[in-house]
Amino acid sequence: MTTISPAAASTNRSFLRRFFFTTDHKTIGRQYFFLSLAAVLVGAWLSLLMRIHLVWPKATIPFLGEIKPENYLAQLTMHGTLMVFFVLSTVPQAGFGTFFLPLQLGASNMAFPRLTAAGFWTALLSFFVLMAAFFVPGGASGAGWTQYPPLSALASAGPGQGLGTDLWLVSIGLFCLSSLMSAVGFVVTTTSHRAPGMTWLRMPLTCWSWFVT
Repeated sequence: MTTISPAAASTNRSFLRRFFFTTDHKTIGRQYFFLSLAAVLVGAWLSLLMRIHLVWPKATIPFLGEIKPENYLAQLTMHGTLMVFFVLSTVPQAGFGTFFLPLQLGASNMAFPRLTAAGFWTALLSFFVLMAAFFVPGGASGAGWTQYPPLSALASAGPGQGLGTDLWLVSIGLFCLSSLMSAVGFVVTTTSHRAPGMTWLRMPLTCWSWFVT
């Protein structure tokens, strides 16, 4: 009787099953890294446009035209949102945490693999919703990544304060839901999936940081 090793079975699986429908914590961690990389590239491009506007206020950008003050505010808002939420929050917590927490605790996987995978896809959906704000009438929100009123509260405050702000709010709501899914996996994995002998006082400091944050 011929048996197939787990490594060979993993190799024979289709690309979709290995990278899109996976519940392996290492692959999900890499997916978070690639999502953050995309956010960095978009954020860096927006940062470049902002600096071009500051140096040459009347410059005309190919395919974009002249950067107006309201465009600058939208670029500032989206740049800050991408960097704070999808880079500085996603990489240290969701990316590194999902990849390394089971390894450092001696667990085979996260406590809820499907919930962990759903957390990533929710974060990806949040990213797409945020990017969609560039293409709606009025453009992206210009109220800053903190969304303080009155700019975020009054639709008449700027061209992006209508549908653009609505999409921003939906995106951040989805991002918070994704973070909640990841947090549940971190807490349960840390409390109930530690290897024998891995007491609370023997846990690495990184595991403590992912557990408490």
